[in-house]
Amino acid sequence: MVWRKLFLLLAALWLAAAGQLVEAVPQDAFHSKYHLAQVIVLSRHNIRAPLANAEKLGKITEHQWHDFGVKGGELTAHGAQIEEKMGAYCRLYFQKEELFPAGYQPGARDILFYANAFQRTIATARSFETGMFPDVDVPVRYNGNVNDADPVFLPGQGGHRAPFDEKLTEELAALGGESALTQSVAAGVKTAAAVLDNAENGAGEFKVTVQNGVHFGGSIRPLMAACDALTLQYYELGDNRASFGHELSFNEWRDIAAVKDLGIHVYRHMPTLSRALSRPLLSILQEELNLQRRKFTFLCGHDTNIASAMGAMEVKDTVLPETIEQEAPIGCKLVVEEWQDQEGESYVALKLVYPSTNQLCSKTPIDADNPPQVVPLHLQNIHPNVDGLIAMQEFQQRLTDAITSDAELMGIRY
Repeated sequence: MVWRKLFLLLAALWLAAAGQLVEAVPQDAFHSKYHLAQVIVLSRHNIRAPLANAEKLGKITEHQWHDFGVKGGELTAHGAQIEEKMGAYCRLYFQKEELFPAGYQPGARDILFYANAFQRTIATARSFETGMFPDVDVPVRYNGNVNDADPVFLPGQGGHRAPFDEKLTEELAALGGESALTQSVAAGVKTAAAVLDNAENGAGEFKVTVQNGVHFGGSIRPLMAACDALTLQYYELGDNRASFGHELSFNEWRDIAAVKDLGIHVYRHMPTLSRALSRPLLSILQEELNLQRRKFTFLCGHDTNIASAMGAMEVKDTVLPETIEQEAPIGCKLVVEEWQDQEGESYVALKLVYPSTNQLCSKTPIDADNPPQVVPLHLQNIHPNVDGLIAMQEFQQRLTDAITSDAELMGIRY
């Protein structure tokens, strides 16, 4: 009986070890077939001060808002630290994948850092670059003067034709219209009103006006600004000081974040609008992907850029773990990795990489033992191969379709 028990125990241990080996094989097999050739990152800036000024926020609640130590809309010192840690983590990842050797000195044409001309986007790109290349000063390119919007990142909706508004009206109706959008954030509106101790903020309606483009407003608009400020306070303070002493659960913080992301949700899920807003940026992404000399490209913009690019490329909806922001988490990166097989054929891995809410609140470090969240993304009507990769030709065609489809509605010809 003892020998039988010993035999069964040894057999169980062997099977467990064998299971671990089996799990390890796919990763080894993957690297025997592919090598990482190029990476393009479309990033959202990291933690900033609220866009709404103190006077506007002061009308929403009598509570004292946190002093972020910078001007409205600018990257905070904490946001810069988080972004530098993200850059340092990516450096280790790229070294592991042999995209760059340790101590890599990039050539002038190997690397591109390009940001919208706002302080928060330039500073985010510089912080990431500092973490990624601590011994090299790679310049961050931007167009125009600081705080002048670059039309590549913020193209606007001017110059369109009447059918453009008609398509937007149809797509807004497909989302359920204003009432459905307002109802989708009812829980967040209620929670925010309690946090702000202002019952008047517990009611409101989200307005989407389609006339010469899409415009967001309504009586809920000030509450959206307040929820933006609350979310940023949470990242900066990391405890109930951010909610003025109210104890909130993770899900309640997620409900609050959903209120301020109402507009971003619309950007993501109205296809014609997504294509109009992301067309210049996706054109640059495609150009960079075609530059064989380029190893790494970092494009730094806003949540609108992430959401509209994902909408234009028809990225499938997916739940984002460990974050209160479900549309385009602050500091997130839409990552396009080019992998080549032994025959020189190229494939794409599409991912969303972002610091978790705990990491943003500095409750958890960002390092090899505590990596950021990495969520594989999948495209509608495109099936990856057995290794989870998209054929480069299919991905390029999806980009071309996103850039050229209904461009005539904006008066653009290709």
